[in-house]
Amino acid sequence: MPTLVDLLAHVSFLAAKPAVIGILITAGILVVNRDWRLDAIALTVQYFFVVLLLTRLIRLEVAAVKGLIGWLICMVFYLTERRASMFFEQTSAASKENVSSRWHRWIVSTQVSFHLLAGILIAVAAYTAALRIPLPEIPGDITLACYLLAGLGLLLIGLSEEPIQIGLGLLTFLSGFELFYVALEPSLAVTGLLGAVNFIIALATAYLRTTQIAVAEQGDTP
Repeated sequence: MPTLVDLLAHVSFLAAKPAVIGILITAGILVVNRDWRLDAIALTVQYFFVVLLLTRLIRLEVAAVKGLIGWLICMVFYLTERRASMFFEQTSAASKENVSSRWHRWIVSTQVSFHLLAGILIAVAAYTAALRIPLPEIPGDITLACYLLAGLGLLLIGLSEEPIQIGLGLLTFLSGFELFYVALEPSLAVTGLLGAVNFIIALATAYLRTTQIAVAEQGDTP
């Protein structure tokens, strides 16, 4: 049975522009979308493309460690949001409030359009910055990926007050920072330290989300 390292070696041909395009698409989905299932898939695929780019900067084994940490984080988000969705679906079914669906759809559509426009502006700014302010010791396509991850991550943080969205933004931003930093210090210790920081952010986000659910449950209890 092939290992993760073997899989990365077989798809190494994607560790260039295809990976950068994949990062742009997945990070854009995180900015625009608010469905937790699609967010979990986008974050999982995003980590895959980040790991592919890391294979050009560090050893395959070290990049595989980053991938395993990232996919564990995705599992934490998935399980947390699955519990939250089950609770809020039950609450919505039991609620007797009548909200205009047309008004709700209009608000959602407006938010999506604004987030999409903001994401496009950030992507253009990242492309311009990659051309005019290249990062030291990093190829041009990876420089663009760093700027995209950092810019769209910060945008995601600024566009939402929900713990889960802020956590996704922080992790996206840190992925961009990690791509840059491991090129300067390509060691397993640095990868492990950054991985631990990512995992702490994921656990803190899950804790805040769980607390939010617990408060809502207490509010519904007569």
